[in-house]
Amino acid sequence: MKKKLGDFTGKIGDSLQIPKDLSYRESLLTLTGSRELYIENYKCIRQYQDTCIILLSRQNQIRIEGSCLTIVYYTDVEMKITGKISRILFL
Repeated sequence: MKKKLGDFTGKIGDSLQIPKDLSYRESLLTLTGSRELYIENYKCIRQYQDTCIILLSRQNQIRIEGSCLTIVYYTDVEMKITGKISRILFL
C-alpha cells in the first residue's frame, strides 16, 4: 500500500509540476565532472572508505566508487563528496 501511495503522490506532483525529487522523495545527484558530487535526500552513510562510499536512500543503496574519495560536508539532507569518481551504482 505504501508504494501505491508514493506513486499516487508522485503523479499528483507531476500534474502540479513539482520537482520529482520532492514529489517522489528520491535522491538528487549533481555530478560536476568526475571530481565533485552533491547528493540530496539520502538517509544515512552505510560505508565510508577512500575508494568506496555507500549511502542509503529511500528506494535503494547508492554506491560511489573511485579514489581519494572524501566527504567534505554532510547535513541531514545533503552532502558533498570530492575525489576521483569512477562509478556510481544504484543497488
